[in-house]
Amino acid sequence: MPRHVTSSHRAIHALALVVSLGLVHALPAAQTASQAGTKKVLGVDDYTKWRSIGAQEIAGDGKWVAYVLQLTNVPTTETKPVLHILNLDTNEDVAVPNATAPVFSADSKWIAYQVDPNPSRGRGARGGAGGQTPGGAPAPDAPTTPPDPEQPPQTPPATPPGTQPPAQQGGRGATPPSPPRRVELRNLATGVVRSWENIGTVTFSPTSTHLVLKRRGAGGDEGGRGGRGGGATAPGGAPGAAGITPVGVGPRGTDVVLLDLRTGRHQLLGSVGDVAFNRTGSLLAYTVDAAVKDANGLFVFDTRSGRTVALDNDAKQYNRLTWNEDANALAVLKGNDVEKKREKENVLLAVTDVAAAVGADDIAPTPIVFEPAKAANFPKDWVVSDRATLQWSEDNKRVFFGIKEQVAAPDTTRRTTDERPDVDVWNTADERIQSLQMIRAEQDRNFTFRQAFDLSAKKFVKLADETMKDVDIGPDGKWAVGRDARAYADEHKRPAADFYRVNTSTGERTLILKAQLVGGHTFGISPHGTHFLYWKDNRFQAYDLDGGTSKTLGNGTTLSFVDADYDHPGPRPSYGIAGFTTDGKSVIANHDYDLWQLPLDGSTAKNLTNGVGTKNEMRFRYIRPEPVDPTARRADGPRGTIDLSKPITLSAYGEWTKKAGFYEWSNGQLKELLYEDASFGTPEKAARADKYMFTRQTFVEFPDLRISGPGFGNSKKITDANPQQKEFVWGRRILFDYKNKDGVKLQGILALPDDYKEGEKRPMLVTFYEKNSQNLHRYNAPSYLTGMGGSPMEAVSRGYLTMLPDVLFRTGNSHSDMLEAVEAATRKVIEMGYADPRRIGVTGHSYGGEGAAFIGVLSKMFAAVGVGAGVTDLFNDFNQNWGWSYQVQSGSGNTAFDYYLYGQGRWGFSPWDNPEKYRYESALVHAPKATAPFLIMHGTADPTVGFENGLAFYNALRYNGKRAILLAYPNEGHGLRGMANRKDLTVRYFQFFDHYLKGTAAPKWMTDGVPFLKKDDTR
Repeated sequence: MPRHVTSSHRAIHALALVVSLGLVHALPAAQTASQAGTKKVLGVDDYTKWRSIGAQEIAGDGKWVAYVLQLTNVPTTETKPVLHILNLDTNEDVAVPNATAPVFSADSKWIAYQVDPNPSRGRGARGGAGGQTPGGAPAPDAPTTPPDPEQPPQTPPATPPGTQPPAQQGGRGATPPSPPRRVELRNLATGVVRSWENIGTVTFSPTSTHLVLKRRGAGGDEGGRGGRGGGATAPGGAPGAAGITPVGVGPRGTDVVLLDLRTGRHQLLGSVGDVAFNRTGSLLAYTVDAAVKDANGLFVFDTRSGRTVALDNDAKQYNRLTWNEDANALAVLKGNDVEKKREKENVLLAVTDVAAAVGADDIAPTPIVFEPAKAANFPKDWVVSDRATLQWSEDNKRVFFGIKEQVAAPDTTRRTTDERPDVDVWNTADERIQSLQMIRAEQDRNFTFRQAFDLSAKKFVKLADETMKDVDIGPDGKWAVGRDARAYADEHKRPAADFYRVNTSTGERTLILKAQLVGGHTFGISPHGTHFLYWKDNRFQAYDLDGGTSKTLGNGTTLSFVDADYDHPGPRPSYGIAGFTTDGKSVIANHDYDLWQLPLDGSTAKNLTNGVGTKNEMRFRYIRPEPVDPTARRADGPRGTIDLSKPITLSAYGEWTKKAGFYEWSNGQLKELLYEDASFGTPEKAARADKYMFTRQTFVEFPDLRISGPGFGNSKKITDANPQQKEFVWGRRILFDYKNKDGVKLQGILALPDDYKEGEKRPMLVTFYEKNSQNLHRYNAPSYLTGMGGSPMEAVSRGYLTMLPDVLFRTGNSHSDMLEAVEAATRKVIEMGYADPRRIGVTGHSYGGEGAAFIGVLSKMFAAVGVGAGVTDLFNDFNQNWGWSYQVQSGSGNTAFDYYLYGQGRWGFSPWDNPEKYRYESALVHAPKATAPFLIMHGTADPTVGFENGLAFYNALRYNGKRAILLAYPNEGHGLRGMANRKDLTVRYFQFFDHYLKGTAAPKWMTDGVPFLKKDDTR
């Protein structure tokens, strides 16, 4: 698992590495030196002035934009979000304090959003404090500040029995109650606002005639996902499953307010479990899940007539409400808990003609019921599980569901080890290592096997079982593809499986291929459900699900689609696919630079971009500015496919120039729309207007929101998030080329301060992590460091050069490759006359941290070294469990074998295959050779790179009489989350490098250390 992919792994560095850099080939300076003289130098106390833009939405008519502006570099409770609702015609801007997560109605007449007047509850965190946003989209997670481990807990004063604490009593001096959270609904034409308290999710009907407001459940339960109508796709591909409340113990029902937007009147629906509009918005289905079950049931409300009909009533719990694609049928589970058992015993209900039931008073619906106990081939002691979603086949003949084994309820009796042993048995014969089993225990407990129920034949069809646990149902439900990975459970090899075609009407399996690599080597079933696409023998292959045959795609061209930039051991993947065409006949494949149309019948391939990309070393990629219409019928063309009968938009990126922009492809011809020395966000088109919203950024220009017409060229900036930037000394970035020992061309990016004068030799900070030149035009907002992998804007403002080089990796030589590239790039900058060779520092975090440690002990080019959360003993780390120990259990729990053999480690062999290589590439071994001082930082609860790496490296340097300081942050993980800790690291970072690169006086913590007993005195 890469140490740079997710925040739960070695990736926190990325927060600091999203930097923007400039181009030596022709970019002008942002400000002249004389201008810089009137500006202030950035300091750590200035960071909190910066704000971010998020949750941006453009209304369907293109006349309104909403976005949230909030402070950065502050604790979550102090971000002070302000929702802006901007009228693009009049420029009127309505600001709503403490509001987040806006969502427009489909007709662009309304906007709903959450307001939380009490910042102490936190914003956007999962659980009761943050909650789900209007429209069902969870608010973004934000770093939280953990309690200070050195501060003793505060013990509240004793409260006499029978009394309340003062804060809960009335009268003078009482703490007023916290203002409740609320959802506000604003009429965009009149500005009239209505509000409702304690609402978890908000869902507009697709027709914009109604609004569903579902209250929060106990403990902050949000009641599932909402948004614009019930057409949202639930996990597993079930359409119309919006508003599904996660299953749990006991009743899930909460009150729902159903508002008629046409009349302004509303009604209260009590104890609602699941609620969802159908695709067209004509009907609203909901279940009642009350504490007293005798009135529970499945109900449908007709949004046109206002009539409500009960489709089923029973004293049971109803779960997993799901509409079909045609918007006229419903499926749901109902069941009850079983005494002393973990799982409910459910039956499956399907109502196949809801419209008829709603439209006539005298027609009682007759649901089709699947009762597992009466099915001869249903496995004994298994249940239909409400832990899995439901899904309709497109022909409405089958409903797919999950089953699992019934087991005894867990024994919650607490016993000591004097009464019962507590031991984990680790056996090398285990298919999965114990730590992985522990981390995945809940996932394994809740795993279900996908099955089908034939509605017309009332027949249970077995699809998955222990021999083939993973089954993916095609979008139309006709075919499925299953995987059997049992023969390939080998930690030393790339994951693979045998693939089978599964007939969902009969359960019959047909072998497609054996020992097929998974992950990036399979692309799944096409949106039309006709083909299974995979990558084998360095070619795209398509298996015809109806015909039962495979064909190699791309005939008529010798062009290779193998990813030439892939620098890991093992089989190379392709460049991937852009998508499938709307007519279902072709797949659009990515080449290095161009896009190719590959017919699924194996006929001649076509270069859509006519070789323009390859000729100009410009990478074209398909993007989709147009929103997907959730109300459109899938049968009219699967949502999200590429319609080549209409103009499509492509992003463009210059491999060596770093220019970016957009092109239009139409009828086989390319037209440049916008191509500049900047970086752009993917445009978002208004659903019913030729208005586009996107961002543009450079090293100097914050990515404010812009609005344009179809060509993107004459865009108008509509936000100004950080006007204070003009008060501070900034800089510019340049792009430079250099070569490694093999003569391979590489690139780096170098930031120059505003006041830099030609011929000056400045101190320089070098930071690296794989490739970064693509970030040339990324804005570098001031941000407190989370680790040692940042390239802080403050450094440039204070007169440093900052440089980030690209690293070319060879298999089995990773740290030496880093050393080679970093030294070559540094020499190039020295040769260019910018950097003082005696005043250069190097830093890195995580994967870059282990490289920085290695460079620091072997290179003589650097006067100071910063190492963050890096592995320093490869032999030991190879044998650690990924992100797991008995003390810290927040990683995957798997072995590190795949990471080192095939993943980011890029070694391709084990320590026992080549022990000398692992020894040589470990920084710990070379500690006696170190000459530069080290600043090491590490979180003591790091789940990804164990704290023992930083501590061992410090001890090795200490034993060998070297200069080193270890900053150990208790209870912090792979990157710092506590805002005070992040600020502390930022301050110490500059104090350290200022001393060794600028000659400033060293603070006492560097010269004398900080005795543990005086730690609190130095905060």
